[in-house]
This record gives sequence, C-alpha cells and structure tokens, in this order.
Amino acid sequence: MAEVSGVSGASNPYKTGSYSAESNDKNTLTISSYFKLLASQLANQDYTNPMDNSEMLAQMSQMAMVQSLTSMTEAVDSQIAFAQQSYSVGMIGKEVTVVIEANESTGQAATTKTGIIDSVQLTGDEPIVRLRGDTTDYKLSQITSVKNGNGNQTTPVNI
Repeated sequence: MAEVSGVSGASNPYKTGSYSAESNDKNTLTISSYFKLLASQLANQDYTNPMDNSEMLAQMSQMAMVQSLTSMTEAVDSQIAFAQQSYSVGMIGKEVTVVIEANESTGQAATTKTGIIDSVQLTGDEPIVRLRGDTTDYKLSQITSVKNGNGNQTTPVNI
C-alpha cells in the first residue's frame, strides 16, 4: 500500500497530511485486466521494433505466479478459518480461562475469568465464545487455557 505524505490542502498549503490508497478495482491488477493490457500492448506496438517474446513470456509467467500465490493464500485463509471454527465448537462444555484486556480509558487492569463455554458464534472473522451465566462475548484468541468439564487440565492454548 503506497503512503503519500506532504499532501497539502487548498485552504492551507503549508499544512501537510497523509493519504493511503486502499485496494480497489481501479488500482489492483487482476488477471483479466492484465490480459487486456497485454492485448492493448500487442495491438499498439511499433511494428519496426516489436515486443521481445522472452520479455512477454516472463511477464506472463510472473502474472501466473501472482495468480497462483493469491489462490493459495485464499485457500490457506479458508483452512485456518475452518480449523478455528471446528476447534471452537469442540470446546462447548469445557472450562476455559479467558484474558480480559486492560482498558486504558477506564484504568482497568488486565484480568482473567474462568467459566464453562456455553455457546459459540461463528458469524464474524474470529469465533466468539460465551461463558455460562455471562453475557460478555470473548474472542477465541482471548482463551489462555482449556480444561475438561470435570476440571482436569488438558492443554494450554496458544492461538
């Protein structure tokens, strides 16, 4: 992501700010836009000095590699999400300890809470667990240890 600094406003030309462009259809090269660009290059090339075949092949290989890496990243992200969901559903009925993060605005220090997982929500980016008798939602990443429902310690969690 490109960061541009030194952008001045029209009302105050001496005041600097910053701008970060987010990925969108206009600034992201997809495989179809790449082939449109390549077709345009070939159609408008100088016939007295045509494009080098090895350069064109290298560009096509690089684009195919980028496309493959993108697909692989999406597949890995999907597998991670599925594993988190499966793991969190398997923890229903288990006793867990969760970390409640510090809140600087109220001055509350970080604490822990122990309880039995009563439900799991799988609607967001990360599974959310709710402890029995507690209306607070806790992220899966806040869990620090898991015990069987009978109180026997199983495994510390490092997620």
